[in-house]
Amino acid sequence: MSASMMKFNLLRIFLVQVALIFAPFGQPYAAEPVIDMRDPTQVIEAYLRATYARDFVQAYRFISAEDRRVRDLDRYVRQRGPFSGFTLEVAKRLSHWVDIRLLEKQETPDRIHAVIAYRVADPKKIAPLVLNWNPYRLNVLSGGERRELLDTLDKKRHDGSIDMSQGEEKFELVKEGDAWRIFLNWAAGIKIPLRVDLSRTSDLDVALSRHEFVLQPGELFEVSHTIRNKTNQPVTTRIGHLVEPQVIADYLDFVQCGFLLPVTIAPGKEQEFSGTYMLRGSLPEGVHQMALSYEFRVVK
Repeated sequence: MSASMMKFNLLRIFLVQVALIFAPFGQPYAAEPVIDMRDPTQVIEAYLRATYARDFVQAYRFISAEDRRVRDLDRYVRQRGPFSGFTLEVAKRLSHWVDIRLLEKQETPDRIHAVIAYRVADPKKIAPLVLNWNPYRLNVLSGGERRELLDTLDKKRHDGSIDMSQGEEKFELVKEGDAWRIFLNWAAGIKIPLRVDLSRTSDLDVALSRHEFVLQPGELFEVSHTIRNKTNQPVTTRIGHLVEPQVIADYLDFVQCGFLLPVTIAPGKEQEFSGTYMLRGSLPEGVHQMALSYEFRVVK
């Protein structure tokens, strides 16, 4: 596993820690501020604010046309899990406190590579103030309760008692006409290399049906193992799964797996087992690779 894979961006962790539940009803909001799409810093800031607030319809307009050809608006919004109703209003209020500063910019006529410093309100630490981001509880608050909650947030913001997190983030932007947009390279997919670890047993040979997958979030894939017992005695083995980086392991789901329990292979025989997985559609945007390893251990 390369060091770059293990450096999972903190900001994108924050953007997916808020609950992925649809709220039951919507509510009108004030008009969005006008964004000068010719200014790449404004585009980055507007995109970050929209994704922070889980306002994915708004975020989609800042994404490149090349990416949008891979994933349409409906699929993108459904996969990400947007907020609505008063939950969205609260998140948008917090998103206005996102602060960015351009640290580095490498520019050609049609492409920009930028590094920004950011400060955001930490959604996990602020959760007790907003009913733990429970959309059902938030969206049924009365008008007075809503004003009180927003006033509390504003007061804490003004007196500096809101827990903030900070870090750095890289962005790539492409020029479309006079406008700059965020390039996420969705067409490249998510690369998932697979490997087998037999260091804990010399009794088995294992062959995988595939050694690598390149997928889009939301897709299913199947892996088959052909396991051969090289000995003249039955061998019972347990197969462990390791997904790396561990911080995103929960975004790879077991749909059906034929080798979660120990399996026994007869002497000199081989047997095939398969498992089906799904890469969650809500996988954070900054992830382009994850690894799946299988560790074989003989059960005594």
